[in-house]
Amino acid sequence: MKQKLLGSASHFAAFGEEIAVRFLTGRWSHPALWRGRTRAEEAALRLWMTEREIAWHHRRGLRQIRENSWLRPARINLGSGNVRKDGFLNIDLFPGGDVTLDLRLGLPFESNCCEMVFSEHFFEHVEYPEPISLLMRECHRVLAPGGTLRFSVPDTEWPLNDYSQGSDASYFAACKERAWHPADCTTRLEHINYHFRQGNEHRFAYDEETARKLLESVGFENIAQDCFDPRLDAEHRRIGSLFLSACKSA
Repeated sequence: MKQKLLGSASHFAAFGEEIAVRFLTGRWSHPALWRGRTRAEEAALRLWMTEREIAWHHRRGLRQIRENSWLRPARINLGSGNVRKDGFLNIDLFPGGDVTLDLRLGLPFESNCCEMVFSEHFFEHVEYPEPISLLMRECHRVLAPGGTLRFSVPDTEWPLNDYSQGSDASYFAACKERAWHPADCTTRLEHINYHFRQGNEHRFAYDEETARKLLESVGFENIAQDCFDPRLDAEHRRIGSLFLSACKSA
């Protein structure tokens, strides 16, 4: 009787997904539904809703890959956002690229198929040491022998070096001139905190030493700090980025 009343796990999973869809489509967005909840409860509920949306987009992306025979892409762009690069399979968590995937779960492609894996200011949004280590292992797996991983992340060594030089140092001047940070960031440490966190979007900050450690741990070779490449990199990433490349052994 108890089992019958509780129902099956699949029933509850389906019910949970229906709740998420109703919230996400605004059908259950009336303020009364949120009244009386603490901020922590609201944050937890919004996180759950976001994760359900991500899971839905991920399943849709897997179907796209099967239906379009994209299991062996030659070049992939991870965390593309709305910026599609020609000649790449552009992948992001939410719609905007060619396919939606939750990259925290790995890469649903065949091994040894890619000549290049590219990413631009995305890896800092993934938790360290996991699941970023899993994602890097997956990048290594899908690359063909001799293939290249090329990526950029925010350059964290720059603000840390400039902190002791005062508020007129080049990093803090660039933050102001380029409007990288909100207007209410006025002290050096506020700028550095925003660099590390970007609200709640950034999960980890990198320098060359730490990125190299991560890459070596999953088997990459020929790791090198790189320069801005206008053929690959967005112009607004020219300043303030750490560019790195690494290879899978031939």
